[in-house]
Amino acid sequence: MLELQPRERAYLLEIRALAKDQNNNLVFVGMTANDSLWYSKYLAESFKGTVDRNDDGQARYLSLHDQHEEARRTLLASESLMQSTPAVTEQAAH
Repeated sequence: MLELQPRERAYLLEIRALAKDQNNNLVFVGMTANDSLWYSKYLAESFKGTVDRNDDGQARYLSLHDQHEEARRTLLASESLMQSTPAVTEQAAH
């Protein structure tokens, strides 16, 4: 399970970076629960300056980050489209 401070969780939910998976686990959008845990740990170690950037971890982090951001952008675009659809449908009716 992701261990996030309340303010972190609120911010990440607001920017659509988090979602619930099919097992009701809080995950980073576009990632599995295991990948989310690994990603969160890697970020924490990176901020502390203790992460080893010479192993395959950095490549995995970059791959997961790209996957996450693509899924997040898709989610945001979908939400934006859903919000604008009623206005377009209403205008077409007039």
